[in-house]
Amino acid sequence: MNKMTYFLRELVDSDKDMIFQWRNAEEVRVNMFSNHPIRYEEHCRWFEDAMHNSNYFRVFIGPDKPLGFVSFKKTVKDECVWGFYVGEQDAPKGTGTIMTTLAIDYAFYQLHMNKIIGEVLIFNKKSKGLHRKLGFEKEGVYQNQQGQIHRFVLSKEKVKSRNEE
Repeated sequence: MNKMTYFLRELVDSDKDMIFQWRNAEEVRVNMFSNHPIRYEEHCRWFEDAMHNSNYFRVFIGPDKPLGFVSFKKTVKDECVWGFYVGEQDAPKGTGTIMTTLAIDYAFYQLHMNKIIGEVLIFNKKSKGLHRKLGFEKEGVYQNQQGQIHRFVLSKEKVKSRNEE
């Protein structure tokens, strides 16, 4: 896969129905903290809010179509919790790695974050593995209504020092 043909872009109005379909797909929904089927009206309200905070939401574009979605929720001045998913069932192998690598760069160098936090449901082995592969360190575990959550952290300093080696 050529990374140059992949990029993140801001949300546009025409993304609303596509993201609604992706978010309600069983394989995406099962790994979300809020894993109930989303009603269209609920999605429309969320999408309208997202459009007003568009710096924190990105669509991941592949060579010929949108493939996934990334969000950032600012927690304190220079830290955010991120979320992401590949929405297209026929996305090429490795899409998640490229999408999240671009998202890390976006968070650090466009949003000027110094720390990205990933929160992953205990049974989501794929996401836990991806976080480790990207250099995130496990910071702890906590419990919510969906079950046990693993918290991963990646600092800008760690990425900078790794790139300088």
